[in-house]
Amino acid sequence: MIIKTFKGGYDSNCAYLAIDSDQALLIDPSVPAQTILNYCEKNNLKLTGVVILHSHHDHLVDIEFYHRRGYPLIGHSSLKIDVSRKVDETDTIIVGRKHLTVMFTPGHRFDSICLYDGKRLFTSDTIFVHGIGRVDFPGSEPQAMAETLERLRRLPDETVIYPGHDYGPRPTSTIGDEKRMNPYFKMSKEEFLKRN
Repeated sequence: MIIKTFKGGYDSNCAYLAIDSDQALLIDPSVPAQTILNYCEKNNLKLTGVVILHSHHDHLVDIEFYHRRGYPLIGHSSLKIDVSRKVDETDTIIVGRKHLTVMFTPGHRFDSICLYDGKRLFTSDTIFVHGIGRVDFPGSEPQAMAETLERLRRLPDETVIYPGHDYGPRPTSTIGDEKRMNPYFKMSKEEFLKRN
């Protein structure tokens, strides 16, 4: 699977195309749809779906446009937006011959999910490079984030993370690097909850 990164949007956002064969899946729609569609057309790719990783406005760019054009919208079952397919923990999303597994990762937002293919983890605002998404917004929950972080720490160290914003010293990282460098990964659940 090839990953094409698009940067821009509201605040150093990152959107990703997961590409296999002639198919592409848009993950975290945070840049203009025309940018994505132009890339697909130029590279003879069929856009098979748009995955919403959480429902903050900067990660919902042009979803009505995709909907009107007939591209399937995919999001968590708790999402309060009309989508074509609602997914839950361990559901899979297919692009070409590749499967991405849904991980329900609430904390930053009640409807947050990550996608994991065994090597890569698309995290949106759950994890940034050396940081995490805020837990003081409406719809956030520190307790849920503490549990999510405990779970993600258990993924293989070589897992590459693809965050929803380019906020760190580099665009991507690994779970192993985050264990060493991300202060939130170093905190116990109790310490995290005291601070948040």
